[in-house]
Amino acid sequence: MSESIQILKDIEKAATLCNQKYTDTDIWEVLKQKSTEENKQLDIEKQICILNLKSVNSQNEADLLIHHLTQHHGLIREACAQKVNEFLQNSKYQDYFQTKDILNSLLNAVNDINPNICRLIIEILPLIKNKEYFLSNLYDRIEFVFAEIEKLKRSNFYTKKVFNLYWCLEALAVLKAPIDEKLISVLNRSSGFKDYTIREKTAMVLHLLDESTKETDDIKALLKLDENFYVKQYSQQW
Repeated sequence: MSESIQILKDIEKAATLCNQKYTDTDIWEVLKQKSTEENKQLDIEKQICILNLKSVNSQNEADLLIHHLTQHHGLIREACAQKVNEFLQNSKYQDYFQTKDILNSLLNAVNDINPNICRLIIEILPLIKNKEYFLSNLYDRIEFVFAEIEKLKRSNFYTKKVFNLYWCLEALAVLKAPIDEKLISVLNRSSGFKDYTIREKTAMVLHLLDESTKETDDIKALLKLDENFYVKQYSQQW
């Protein structure tokens, strides 16, 4: 079978699945199935099922949904991120997404290779209740990324790690992390970063803080001298 014919058959299968009516029971039964490299149709069906979810009514259902936020096909992860974003913004379902295991998965999604997933998850971080736990793990992740960046320098993986740091800093900004030694340490290093996107996110963190200290004012003074347009959009407001 030629590749073009296979693509057409896959499109036909996807169209059939899109038109299929799923009950809640059907959806959860599909999501319980194990994804494999060989069964690409199941991945398409899982994506469609996730997008058709209307509610989450137990911790087990929330756990099963979150299971698809990482280590699955990109289409599944993005569909899952959309639904997690939707459910966490609904007070009826928020309590199902507060366990430490789920918070760990949210942190991993912050460093997804797909920026849409990063944005969708970071947007709802202010809605988590155990921010202290999340921030502690976020700082650990940042320390790891800094170490990887230093080790990799300009290898092929360097850009990916800068990308990871970029989204970690945005998560810090959205959570309005309290000013402490950990935050100051991160901002001191990121404010002098060669890549302007990291300096931009550093400025964003500082811009969204509810208070300031001598240490944060010193970092702001440095960034006010930055010539980059994206850094200036924050630093000119101080």
